[in-house]
Order: sequence, then C-alpha cells, then structure tokens
Amino acid sequence: MSKSGAQFNKRLILFTVSTILMIEAVAIIPSAAMGLYDGDMDSFKGMVISAVVLMALGLLGRQLSGSHQVKMKVKESYLIVLLCWLTSIFGGMLPYLTIGRNYRVTDAFFESAATWTTTNAWVIDINSMPRALVLWNATCSWMGGMGIIVLTLIIFSALGVSGQRLAGAEIAGPELEKHTARMADTARLLYRLYGVGSLIELGLLMLAGLPKFDAVINTMSTISTAGTMDYHNGLANHFTPGVKIVIVIFSILASLNFAIYIKVVKKKYREAAMDFEMHTFLGLILGSTLFIAVVLMVQGYYDNVFDALVNAVTGVVSFSCTTGFTLEHVELWPSVCKMVFIVLMIIGGCATSTAGGIKVIRFAVFVKLIRRGVYKRIHPRAVRPVMIRETPVSTENASSISTFILLFLGVYLMSTLIFSLENVDMETTLTTPIALFTNCGEGFGMISGANYAVFSLPLRVYSALLMILGRLEMYALLILFSRSFWSPNRTK
Repeated sequence: MSKSGAQFNKRLILFTVSTILMIEAVAIIPSAAMGLYDGDMDSFKGMVISAVVLMALGLLGRQLSGSHQVKMKVKESYLIVLLCWLTSIFGGMLPYLTIGRNYRVTDAFFESAATWTTTNAWVIDINSMPRALVLWNATCSWMGGMGIIVLTLIIFSALGVSGQRLAGAEIAGPELEKHTARMADTARLLYRLYGVGSLIELGLLMLAGLPKFDAVINTMSTISTAGTMDYHNGLANHFTPGVKIVIVIFSILASLNFAIYIKVVKKKYREAAMDFEMHTFLGLILGSTLFIAVVLMVQGYYDNVFDALVNAVTGVVSFSCTTGFTLEHVELWPSVCKMVFIVLMIIGGCATSTAGGIKVIRFAVFVKLIRRGVYKRIHPRAVRPVMIRETPVSTENASSISTFILLFLGVYLMSTLIFSLENVDMETTLTTPIALFTNCGEGFGMISGANYAVFSLPLRVYSALLMILGRLEMYALLILFSRSFWSPNRTK
C-alpha cells in the first residue's frame, strides 16, 4: 500500500481471518455427524465439503501469515472485527450451497447473517431444511451469541497476540471489563459460564418433555437470544408450561450483563445484586408485563389473570430480550401492546450480553441526560452530573451514548425510506428496520412470524447488512467510511 494510505498489519489480519475459518470448520463436524446419523448423504457430503474447504483456506492463511507477537492498533481492531464477522457469515453460507437443496445465494447469505447475528429472521422455511442444516443453523446462533471475537481472544492468548483492543472494538459502547488479569482469561470464563448455562437449559428442557433434538437446537438458539426453532412442530407439540418457563427464564438470564455472573463466581454477591442495569432491565420487564396484562384483561383477550400474566410476560421477554420468539399471536393484540413491544425492542437487553438493541445502560443514561437538560434550563448555573449508582458518567461516555442513539435514529430513518420502496403497508415499513437493526427479527404487519421472504432479493441483502450493522453496534462498520480511519497521519 502506498505511503499516503493507511498502513495495516496484513499478516495479522490474515492470521485472524484464517483462525475464524478453522474454528468454523470444526464447528461443522456435529452437523456432518447428524447428516450421517440420519442417513442423509447429501447433507453429510455437503457438510464435509464445507468443512474441508474452510479448513484448507484457514490452514493456507495461517501458513502465509506466519507467527505474531504484536499489539493491535485501533484501526486494525475495528477492521479485524468486521472481517471476522463477515468471514463467519460467508463461511456459514457454504453448507446451504453444498447440500444439494438449490438454495439461492442471496437467501443463504440472509440465513447465515441471521443466525450469526442471532436475529430471529428467515427466508428459507426451517421445515424445508434437513436436520443437519437445522443443527448448523443453531450452532451458528450459539457461537454468534457470545461473539466470535470472544472465542478468538482465547486462540490469540496462546499465540502471544494482544486482544484487548479487539474486544473493545466489537463492544463499541459499554466496555467489556477485564475481570481477570488478562482479557483472554475473561474470555475463557465467559465461555465457561455460557457453556454451563447451555447445559443447564438443555437438561431442563429435556426434563420438561422436549425431545432431544428440539431441546438441543432450542437451547442453542434461546440462550443466544436468537429465538426459538419449531422444527416440524416439535416445539409446538411439546410446548408445556415447563418448556415455556425454561425458555423465558433463560432468555432473561442471557440478556443480563455477563459481568454479573463473573462477580458471582468471584463471590462478589452484593456488587452483583446491586447492579443498576439489571434492576432497570428487570423493572422494565415487570412494569411492561403488568401493563400489558391489564390491557389484555380489560379488552377481553383473556378470561383470567393467570393466562393474561403468562402470555404478557412471554411477549415482553420475547421483545425486550430481542429473542423474537412468537409463542402467542401478538400481532392480534391491541395497538398499545405493540407499541410497548417496539419500545422494549429498541431498548433491548443489557450491555455485554447476547441481546441486541441500544442496551439498557445507554437508555438509562440518555434519560438522565434529558432530565439534567430540563433541570439546567431551570437552574442554568447548577452543576449536576449524571450519576449511575453514585458514580458520575464521564462527559466522554455521555457524548458517546448520545451520538450512538442519534446514529441509531439516523440509520432507522434511512432504512424506513429504503423499505418503503417495496410499497408494503405502513406497519411493515416502520417495524422492519427496528426488528432487523435490534437483532430481534420479529415485527408486525407482513413480517409477523419473522418471515422476510415477502421482500425482493435486493432488500433481503439490505436486511442482512442491517442485521450485521446492528450486531456490530454500527461503529465497526461505519468507521470504515471515515477519511481519518484510512489516513496514516491521523489513525493510530
């Protein structure tokens, strides 16, 4: 690259992308085994071909990249984060294209993007997929839930590559704390907690009566807040109150800040219990549930309080945790309930969780900024910092949060204009960008049930890009359009 352009460590970038390809190749093995177990040789061959191709590309890239023991620059961390996710998504397309089902490339791209970004959206009917591909779908959701970057940090630590900046680049807003001496140790602890939680949910779903295969795929999809997977009515036919309770509880647990669980492991119980963001999130769920239950009772949708509360909480959890699972026909509920769901979907879950949205902590700080603005109008000389649990929010963080929310609004408005070109109804046009951008997937109107096959091929591609933009919290992608990012004199 010329001296006037930005200087990147190309070997480090190639090394990182190659590592992702190798991880993805190994992750395909269970799906290949499922195809062999079912006697579905087309799926088995397709999975094997995909794994071999990904592993070969990964090994080749690792050989060309050489060894690295360097610190990562800011610009490289953002570029690597974007390339890691794009590599995962494009690699995830291969099984769709190699199992002989003649899926279109655009649809394979949409499905892969939806699973890796944990967005409950689809254009290929899950019931048309073989079980091997359904398992691959769930595997991508599970890996995308915790974040492929967190897994990469573990690989980096064994090879002497610094990963602190990489974690910061993926989590562009609220920061991922180093709760251990090294970031890689924090990553390992997060994955252990994620794995243990997955095993617990799997056991509980099976105890509640869900068949093994359905329990496996729904464990991986719900704990990653990617929604539920009703394969040939396996979930619907065994949808007991126990199954519903497990799905709701683990959706909430996966939407809490994982730092809380690390504090519990370190026996910092009081600190974990007093977490401001957790209290705000649970308060939003409780308040919204009670409000919607009252509305449903008053308008005669349910005859007793218990049914109203149970169905209200499942709807609230679905949207507030951005899982987007459709346990009830919420599209038939009153408009005020839908508006509550939209607000909850925008707010989303907690920072450093598997949930999407703008995140509860950003929402809370933004509300406090508005309150302070009103107070300053009345008392212009007063000094009143924004406080979170007796800790002042820095001017830099407050500015970053305000910028993020304004950017969120800007992308949403632009996207509504783009979707309006499809000439669909207003409810669909207005809720589709939010559903995609918050990685919830479920919306209203024509996308009720998270079915995006109603859109043309170009808009399906744009929908996939919007999911990626939401998963990366915008910065890792939008920063590439900044002139200063590519200038060697301005970017470090």
